[in-house]
Amino acid sequence: MNFLQPWMLLALPLAAIPIIIHLVNQRRFQTVPWAAMRFLLEATKMSSGYTKLRQWLILAMRTLALLALVMFTARPLTSGLLALLGGDANRVAIVILDRSPSMEETPSGANATKLQQGIDQLGETFKTLGIQRIVQLDPLADKPEEFASVSQWLRATPRQAWSATSDIPSLLEKALLYAKNNPSGNTMVWLCSDMRDSDWRSQDGRWKAIQDGFRSIAQQVRFSILDLSQSSTSNRSLRITDVHRVETDNGPELSISFRIDKQFSSGTDSSAQASTDSPANTPSEPVPVEITVGDNRSIVQVEFQGNTAQLADYRIPLEKGVPSNPDFSSQGWGSVRLPADTNPSDDIEYFVFERSPKRRTVIVTQTPELVQAIELCASISPQQAVECEVESAVLDQFESIDLGNVAMIVWQENLPTGKALETLNRFVSTGGQLLILPPENADGSEAFGVRWGAWESLQEGQESAPIENQTAAEAQRNRLARIAQWQNDSQLLSNTLSGAPLPLGQLGIRRLCKLDGTFEALASLPDGKAFLATAPLSAQDPTPITLCATTPADRDSTLAGDGVVLYVTIQRMLSAGAQRVGTTKNASAGTEHRSVDATSKLVLGSDSALSSEFAMHSGVYRNDSNLVALHRDPQEDSLRSIDSQNLERMFGDLPWAKIEAGKRASSLVQEIWRWFVVAMLGALLIEAVLCLPKAAKRKAPAMAPVG
Repeated sequence: MNFLQPWMLLALPLAAIPIIIHLVNQRRFQTVPWAAMRFLLEATKMSSGYTKLRQWLILAMRTLALLALVMFTARPLTSGLLALLGGDANRVAIVILDRSPSMEETPSGANATKLQQGIDQLGETFKTLGIQRIVQLDPLADKPEEFASVSQWLRATPRQAWSATSDIPSLLEKALLYAKNNPSGNTMVWLCSDMRDSDWRSQDGRWKAIQDGFRSIAQQVRFSILDLSQSSTSNRSLRITDVHRVETDNGPELSISFRIDKQFSSGTDSSAQASTDSPANTPSEPVPVEITVGDNRSIVQVEFQGNTAQLADYRIPLEKGVPSNPDFSSQGWGSVRLPADTNPSDDIEYFVFERSPKRRTVIVTQTPELVQAIELCASISPQQAVECEVESAVLDQFESIDLGNVAMIVWQENLPTGKALETLNRFVSTGGQLLILPPENADGSEAFGVRWGAWESLQEGQESAPIENQTAAEAQRNRLARIAQWQNDSQLLSNTLSGAPLPLGQLGIRRLCKLDGTFEALASLPDGKAFLATAPLSAQDPTPITLCATTPADRDSTLAGDGVVLYVTIQRMLSAGAQRVGTTKNASAGTEHRSVDATSKLVLGSDSALSSEFAMHSGVYRNDSNLVALHRDPQEDSLRSIDSQNLERMFGDLPWAKIEAGKRASSLVQEIWRWFVVAMLGALLIEAVLCLPKAAKRKAPAMAPVG
């Protein structure tokens, strides 16, 4: 506990005044033996115990009243709800800052970003509470950084947000490791965040391990969450959807497509934004968008349709180069920028481009007829300038194939083991795309944390009642299982450039192979069985591989007949895998991306970014002859936030408190002198009751004799 007027504590010895008076009164009288008092003392001997107890209680209440008087004049402080967790005299403060792009937003009525507000509030709170030892956790640092004073921490803490999402479970794992290795009598973890689910990852399986870990250590660790979820209502978010080089009769051109979304509050979902009652559906002025390609700069006006504005296939000639790169039409970079609004982190996107490399696909299968539709989709070029090539091989031939210029591998065999598994691990970890389909007879082998089970027919049961004018083929088709739900915010199954969803609901499934293990379903049937899923490459490498629980053969599904979904999915995987064999790459910022580090050269982006943090900031970077464009993490486009109910599930029985952040430290720290006033009044009231004289017993009236 701390005090705003600590010098008033010098008056604490005044609480001894009642005791001194009592001792002085004891010495004022001398006992003189008197024979007549002998019988009186004997008569009151039975009540002397209660009298002494009452005197001691009166003395204690008077002392307590003086103590409470001194304490409330010293204006004691507590950290609000944190006092319920066991006090706030923290010897160690472990700080976790959410530095995701959404923390760069300036809320309505504020003059600082969420991140700046959070740092200032924590600094003011630490000073008020007298906390000196501060530990800062950083996802890029090998070990926590310790600070001996609040001012030192404030000077050293960057106030610029990153372009990558925060991984709060990972940071809490670091906090757990620090608490284990550095036992302290009183430790509190301070989390400063705007409560976006993309940063907290509420469905992550690590939360259970975090609960068990903090429960197992000797000292109790308490958690304080500074909630900065207040939001602005005038933010626009930009996302580049496609950039590619096009060969035309007039020379090479660059095709750019992008999308602009109006964002509302952090508690709303994207579906809620489409409400016709929202102010974003009212007519609005066109937005001037600045497009820069090398030294060329142009402005294009984009109009909103509801809450969304899109520009598709906007062409820019590439006949001019830049002094630093005379062959700019072959390989180059640029940016798309919106006018400044409340969050500058989502107002600009960077891109790189080059001559389209060949998109080569290798299909490993013993039954080529089952994957013939995939071979066809992979061989059809989506653009005139893109060359596609497909090669089929059996398992025995796979190890002899040069994968250096391969963009995607389709694996329709038993799950790989041994050397084949090692080869696929290296392929995927270097940016290649891997699509795994089930074999006809799975041998029960396991790879990537999953394994194939038995095939299941989904057409069993009674024939449905015939419909008038319905052919036998149509009746048979109506009995197929359908895709019930899919993630349209995932890369593979996202909506088209026009915003229309892929027609997955029209697909029919005749047979499905059971998938067991650890995976994330991207599309599933009504009973929850996975149709399309992703699984991490390994426990150490989260790079995903893709698994489809059926084949495009007519006996298994209608993927070949309803070819839109299959073609779009294959081409999206090829587009991602083609970056592996090219000299330009587009990737999301974050610690998982290893192509950018402190040795990279910043070509385009923020000059204030530290070289040690290049991987966390959007921009264009050069490594030798390769160009890498880092973007804001796509998960940041989700406005879904977590509430107290989610926090209760995530923290379990660990002591935690969430405090709504305000503009002053009073939202975290408050005076509690009122409690001491109540204590003083209560002590005086009890003392007054104890001082009341004992009520005399009334004698019964004498009865007159009868007679």
